[in-house]
Amino acid sequence: MKRTFLLFCGRIIIILAFLVQSTGLISFAESGGQENPSGTLRKGEKKEPTAVEIVESKVITLSHGEKVYYKAGKVEKIEIEGVIANPTMPLEFVACTDGGKDYESLVILKCKPWNIHLSLILAGLKEGKGPQSFGDPTRPTGDLVLVFISWEKEDGKDKRPITYRVEDLIIDAQTKQPLERVGWSFTGSMFVDDIDYDTGKPTGRKIYLAEAYKNIIASWHDPAAILNIPTRGGLYLPNAELLPPRGTKITLCLRPPDKMELEELKKINAQVAEREKKIEEQKKAPAREEK
Repeated sequence: MKRTFLLFCGRIIIILAFLVQSTGLISFAESGGQENPSGTLRKGEKKEPTAVEIVESKVITLSHGEKVYYKAGKVEKIEIEGVIANPTMPLEFVACTDGGKDYESLVILKCKPWNIHLSLILAGLKEGKGPQSFGDPTRPTGDLVLVFISWEKEDGKDKRPITYRVEDLIIDAQTKQPLERVGWSFTGSMFVDDIDYDTGKPTGRKIYLAEAYKNIIASWHDPAAILNIPTRGGLYLPNAELLPPRGTKITLCLRPPDKMELEELKKINAQVAEREKKIEEQKKAPAREEK
């Protein structure tokens, strides 16, 4: 119930932000300082073309610099600034925030996890069931999200923008190839009871795990992450051939897939699931033979 209430409040806050930045207020100065609530013409007054039009802005900036693009009241994409990390271990995360596990994350983002969560909801995406523990091999559910990373690449004396699907920047250690373009499941992190450090008892408050652990996108299933890889997971490494140096400024973009993209994602995920099933069966076969 508390989570539902918080989601409701969050939606109202972001919707109000959209309205404030996209419409604005009509002051008396726009009509010469004269109020005419009825809208009727006075004697001898000529009708002037109205200048009052509600024009939607295409972008707003949230509290931590996150840019939310929207049209007709629906979020189209979210852009977040960040930098390339320098992972010293296999990748467990695609993205974390400052203070997170940057030693096993591809990028470090400047954002408030709650802003990302709510923006994805306003994009029309539905949360699914996420992993129940770290490394839980169960495939997460939840609407699929596309993730892109962009930066400026030096081209001689000039720089040009370059964008990759994030899967292309990750190497599957088993296949030695870039990760298949499976997308990312919107699992939405989770709320847990806040425990008093001294007494060991619940305080009555709830903690949003993505805020506490600073995890945004997980390639190794994580209950705290907002997005999780939709497969059973595996061992992944940074694609050093494509990635720029540590500290390079990047922009990470999240957006819902269009109809054709969604069909392609479903097709790829079905193929991966079938392959994972065969691998599991092969692992179980020797055990059955021993018995």
